[in-house]
Amino acid sequence: MANIKDVAKLAGVSITTVSMVLNNTNNKISDATRKKVIEAANTLSYNPNNFAKALASKKSNVIMALIPDISNPIFSLLVKNLTYYAEKYSYFLYIHNTNNKNIKKQEFINMITSNVIGASLLVDRNMKDLDDELVRKNNIIFLDEVDFDDRKTHIVTGNNEKGGFLGMQYLIDRGFKNIGLLIGPRSTANSSRRLSGAIKAAMNNDIYIDSSNIIHGDYSYKGGYKAGKIFLEKKVDAIFSFADMSSYGLLKYFDENKIKVPRDISLISYDNLFLNNLISPKLTSIDQNLEMIAKSSIEMADDLINGRKNNKKVMVEPFVACGESVGKK
Repeated sequence: MANIKDVAKLAGVSITTVSMVLNNTNNKISDATRKKVIEAANTLSYNPNNFAKALASKKSNVIMALIPDISNPIFSLLVKNLTYYAEKYSYFLYIHNTNNKNIKKQEFINMITSNVIGASLLVDRNMKDLDDELVRKNNIIFLDEVDFDDRKTHIVTGNNEKGGFLGMQYLIDRGFKNIGLLIGPRSTANSSRRLSGAIKAAMNNDIYIDSSNIIHGDYSYKGGYKAGKIFLEKKVDAIFSFADMSSYGLLKYFDENKIKVPRDISLISYDNLFLNNLISPKLTSIDQNLEMIAKSSIEMADDLINGRKNNKKVMVEPFVACGESVGKK
């Protein structure tokens, strides 16, 4: 069983520093030092004893965000916004990046029950099967559309069905009917919701989307590049891609094959990443409103940590960020 000395040794700090970080009794300790102490405590599955708990004069001011891939621009942008609002509400944001590896369930449970973490924000879908009671007691908030309508858990997510509807309607309003869809993995709720919204918009306008024009991808650049060839063979007039990273792959393939966007084919995307401002043509993209998702997440975490009542489920509305990648039919 690890003790406070072990944590101090692993973190390379004094026992006093460990105590102050875990009990939140000194706001002058740097974020870098706080991070080292928290990581050491989590690594050792350190649980403060009753005496240490009694010393605590404040609730934990640490919020953990479990991120699958910090190098992915969409998650980097989310973390940037989470960090801003965490600091605004006087919390330290601890980022745990899994690098798309399945974190062991027990390892995660040890982390969140260590009395170091006040609340956890989960973007990693591998944790969606956690017991509801564990989720409730440890202030866990899902930042993904995980059974939004059914689970009795706290969730903050973008309105993916609305986003899918907006993207398809945008193309239809500009005269397009022969439309291809580059969607996400079959297992992801956000892709399914976006597809549902897109199909609803098509049906509302008496437009039929051929199932062969719907390509399952993985939200990656490589996946988009591969899909480019298929869409050209299908001779679609416009594409709705469910991720900007996939759209970058599409643009690369089209460029290599002398296909001009939007002259030869139109493209609307999803995410509205900052990279869209650096490419030509600038992508028209559905903005998830990550800033509002981050703000709502930190506010919900603050409510849970302080025992205040709140809305268990928050759905943030997306909007169309107009660029130059969609023409008119």
